[in-house]
Amino acid sequence: MLRLFPLLGLLLTLPVTIAPAPATAAPADDLSRLRISQRPCSLNGRAQTCVITVVDGSEAMRIDLSAGDRPFWVFTPTGAPTTDRRPYRDGQGRTWLYSGHHSFELVQQGPDRNVLRVTSP
Repeated sequence: MLRLFPLLGLLLTLPVTIAPAPATAAPADDLSRLRISQRPCSLNGRAQTCVITVVDGSEAMRIDLSAGDRPFWVFTPTGAPTTDRRPYRDGQGRTWLYSGHHSFELVQQGPDRNVLRVTSP
């Protein structure tokens, strides 16, 4: 059973209002700054697919999971670059430790200890 965040279910049930795009929308070439990859992954041992989005020039990444209610996280590094236990923070301020490079693992710190493993194709 996943130990996901209790507030996530509440957030997913809230109504969402989508505003129309402004008349001065960004040019289409701005999308070329996105690096998107789809990879096999697992959350707490449950196999699924992850879509990872990174903006070129940024170290933050968004990871969308394919299973269940399709949760996602946005991770921003909070420590010096390294491939072993580099601290990242998610959008709710929780710390995760990142290890690896092409294949990597993020381990949530604290009582939940969720483990997200992403493998290189």
